Amino acid sequence: MRIPLRLVIDAREKAVTLFSRPDGTKYHRREDIAFGETVHIPEPFDFELITTGLLPC
Repeated sequence: MRIPLRLVIDAREKAVTLFSRPDGTKYHRREDIAFGETVHIPEPFDFELITTGLLPC
């Protein structure tokens, strides 16, 4: 199965990890950000994910 992106949101660690560029066996790119930062979600979605809303009020 070829899933182009894998997004992991870890509420306990207050972190987001984006895996991309799969080749069938593994992802070749990993981007880690903290809650409150912005991460670009590439094609096929192509948008900015603003994670400030993930922070507790």
